[in-house]
Amino acid sequence: MKHLLTYTSVIILLITSCKSDITFTPIIIPPKGDVLITEISTAINTDPLAGGTRSHYIELYNGTSTSVDLSNYAVGYFAVTDNTTLSNFTFATGSFITLHRTLPVNTCYVIASPQTDATLVRRDTAWGTTSTLAAQASSPLQLSGNSGIALLKKDALGTIVLAGNNYRVIDVFGSPLVPRVTSTGATSTRNNVMWTIAGEVADTRNRTFYRKSNVINPTTNWALAKGTTADNAQWIILADRLWNYTNVGLPTQ
Repeated sequence: MKHLLTYTSVIILLITSCKSDITFTPIIIPPKGDVLITEISTAINTDPLAGGTRSHYIELYNGTSTSVDLSNYAVGYFAVTDNTTLSNFTFATGSFITLHRTLPVNTCYVIASPQTDATLVRRDTAWGTTSTLAAQASSPLQLSGNSGIALLKKDALGTIVLAGNNYRVIDVFGSPLVPRVTSTGATSTRNNVMWTIAGEVADTRNRTFYRKSNVINPTTNWALAKGTTADNAQWIILADRLWNYTNVGLPTQ
């Protein structure tokens, strides 16, 4: 017992005499104001490294403080065909998908092309065409770097009517209201039309895009969101043809 008391006294002395100057700063992900588009994958099916398929997907993320009823949301697709024609988003039948399900906090929802390899891309729903023909290049969900994607939310004052309900656009990846540039490398002229993102001007095809975790609110201002440099853009671009599916369906940290 005496030895035990001695050992205990030594341990207490060591603990009370130690002082650490190391401070730990917790990693805090800011809460989001609404559902966001957080990840996009693009590719052209004529690329030899794409294997003749289009593993395209759109990832949405609920970073708010409450569960979200996705039946209040829709996703629309708008393909641009030249550099300078500017127009508002419009969504004909077949170019939008209305969503369903309750999306819990800190959870993603993945909408993938039916051509996507399901072993690589974990998806909640499939949407788009199964065709790989060039004539179908403007059909969802064929993302070649020149397709505008819009997240819409029901709003009685909204001016976009989908399936009998009024919506407004709340978040975008690409926008027909923002001019494009011409790149090279694809036999299809349309596949050479694209937006510059994060200062990348050569090619936004065949890429994976991640929304930066410090983005709090959705935005319809694509000119701001795409940025002019890697620092001021809301998006991170992986290298050309470096498709990475490890983060699909997971919150971007």
